[in-house]
Amino acid sequence: MARSGFNPHWPAALLVPWLAVVSPAHAGGVVVCDNCANPKQVAVGSGAGTTLVVDLLQVKISGYEVEYDRELKRYRALPTQIPAPVNEAFLRVMALAESHGAAGAAVTPQAGGNGAVIPVHPDDPGGANGISFPEDFKGLTAYDVVQSATTRSQLETRIGSAFSGATTGSTVWNSLSTTLSSVGLSFVSRLFGVSSVTYAVTWRDGSQTLLKLEPDSVHQAQYVKGKSRDAQGNPIPDAAATGPEAPDIFGGDYHFQDRHAIENWLQAAKLYGVHVDNVGLTALQLRCTWNGQTLACSGR
Repeated sequence: MARSGFNPHWPAALLVPWLAVVSPAHAGGVVVCDNCANPKQVAVGSGAGTTLVVDLLQVKISGYEVEYDRELKRYRALPTQIPAPVNEAFLRVMALAESHGAAGAAVTPQAGGNGAVIPVHPDDPGGANGISFPEDFKGLTAYDVVQSATTRSQLETRIGSAFSGATTGSTVWNSLSTTLSSVGLSFVSRLFGVSSVTYAVTWRDGSQTLLKLEPDSVHQAQYVKGKSRDAQGNPIPDAAATGPEAPDIFGGDYHFQDRHAIENWLQAAKLYGVHVDNVGLTALQLRCTWNGQTLACSGR
């Protein structure tokens, strides 16, 4: 069971439309029952299998194994222990309502107030960034993510699993935890406007990648195009380099620390169709302009 407690300062008027939508509701082994008087009885009504009864208003979840008693000819619900990753993911999602927009909070509102940005470093102590960063991805750089579709997809999946608590080792519990996180984030989005969570990953070399999670895709983060930066803060070319926002994102001057840094950038530029004039590339500086159709870059 996980419980954090409902904040009495949440505006009561906001709760009315949400209650009308989700109380009670059933979604793939997760039953929403706000201000629930008898979660065990609610679980019985969900049918056979592992069931989570979630009270979003009280920030509380209860787990049950529901089975059919052939002798009594009725279902019964037996309390079962909820794996730690499931509890942690639920509390992490619900905590977004408390921290969204709070002064000095690690979770800060995005532009427009429709999301939360969480700074992440692979070597942060466990839980300091809200997730346990996948061990085998800690040595990546933003260029690794940009240049390899396979690496990018694997990272998106692993971050999604870490966020949603789908790391229990059980297919059933992983599925329940994913559904629970989706339900929780939908609740927080509807009432408080936190419609997404973006992890701003600063890698060991200082480069940065942004990964976004939304209620309907908590199982897999989405790479945010046009937001990758190298250690010097230069925008790294990706699929956004050929999009309508390319002039605003990639136009301007670039300064690189060494030859290795500029070579990495040029490789990404080539991969995503950015034209680079090789004349004058002996220096560690570039200038990119928009010619009306594509980006054009040259040495300075």
